[in-house]
Amino acid sequence: MNVWSLRFDALTIILTGALTVTAVVSQQYAACAKTAEEIAQLATLTTVEVNNTLGFFASGSGVIIAKQGNIYTVLTANHVVASLAQKYSIRSHLEKDYAAIRIQRLPKNDRDIDLALIQFQSREQYPVAPIGQSERAVVGSAIYVSGYPLPISGFERKLEFTTGIISSRLGSASSGYRLRYQAVTRRGMSGGPVFDADGQVVGIHGQGDTVGTIRSQWNGQIEEIKTGLNAAIPIDAFRELLSQNKRNGFDILSNLSISNASGQNQPNRGYGGFVCDTSTGEPVTVYQNPQGFREPWIRWNSNFFSSSGYDPLTRCQQVTQRLENYNRNKQLNYVTVGIVNNQKAICTTSRVNGPCEGLIYTLRRDQDPTPALSSFFVWLRNQKAQPSLSESGTVLYIDVRERLEQF
Repeated sequence: MNVWSLRFDALTIILTGALTVTAVVSQQYAACAKTAEEIAQLATLTTVEVNNTLGFFASGSGVIIAKQGNIYTVLTANHVVASLAQKYSIRSHLEKDYAAIRIQRLPKNDRDIDLALIQFQSREQYPVAPIGQSERAVVGSAIYVSGYPLPISGFERKLEFTTGIISSRLGSASSGYRLRYQAVTRRGMSGGPVFDADGQVVGIHGQGDTVGTIRSQWNGQIEEIKTGLNAAIPIDAFRELLSQNKRNGFDILSNLSISNASGQNQPNRGYGGFVCDTSTGEPVTVYQNPQGFREPWIRWNSNFFSSSGYDPLTRCQQVTQRLENYNRNKQLNYVTVGIVNNQKAICTTSRVNGPCEGLIYTLRRDQDPTPALSSFFVWLRNQKAQPSLSESGTVLYIDVRERLEQF
């Protein structure tokens, strides 16, 4: 059996703007494993092709892990973009191509971790894959590999989503490939994400074990015969690089912010809080209680100010962080509407008839505050879960303490 070798196997912005909230019946759900269909949907939206001027035979895959304004950041394997002589591009699931505007190759020598970051610019709205914790990917646990292999015939690459199990974990390995698993992969899937059963990225695929070669009947190229054993770089290795990197530098890593998926999709038994959940492809502000049950509060589906950089994900992250800060500081009592910084806004207050004390969300100048507040939280339309509403003249006050306590 051949040795494992490298190969091409294949997000603070000031919040402004308006919100269109779709009111739905609220539902509580526990943090639990997702179905394969749900993970496949997320993989389809966040996995990208990484192409260059050499064509298919030097192509790979990647995964969108961050977004700030209209700049997206893709994580991939470094060997996919190793050549300084080539120009690289990203192709999304919408079959749109974007030139790589910046690439950061993370290895400092041949033995360093085989990861790289690519940035591209787009006004299209693409979700961000949730970053998990690879230590949860234990031997015997299920994983899913997503990527764009080279075409068996023709000239079009199609996304492949395969499943397998973790077969072993290594204490150390060349270029960081310590997470091994059994799954069907093909050339071109290198750099693609490895998801766990919660739909979180736990590794970056990049190696496959081979036992020989064969000549392809359709293009005459030499192809490796794979055993089905593969390896990925655990995502925790990337997290460590991110934490150790000096902030406020000029490279991608120094300015990168990623969503902490461990709070999005995992039970948190000691503390309830707010998270921006992107696991369904649509940003949602979610509240999770100390027992691990979660409820959607705000669905972010308006693209009204996306052209100015205030897309749904950016607003989800900003408002969620504000709610979380107010909640931790015990300042999340009533929600009402008022004037903050000379603008109409949804805000917190400590009492009925009290003034705005903490900004939650700035409204459009032409927006009627009361209807906006009435539809702001998705659970307001669920009559069985109706919170206490107090009116002072035309001003509405929502006692969210009851919601936090009873949920």
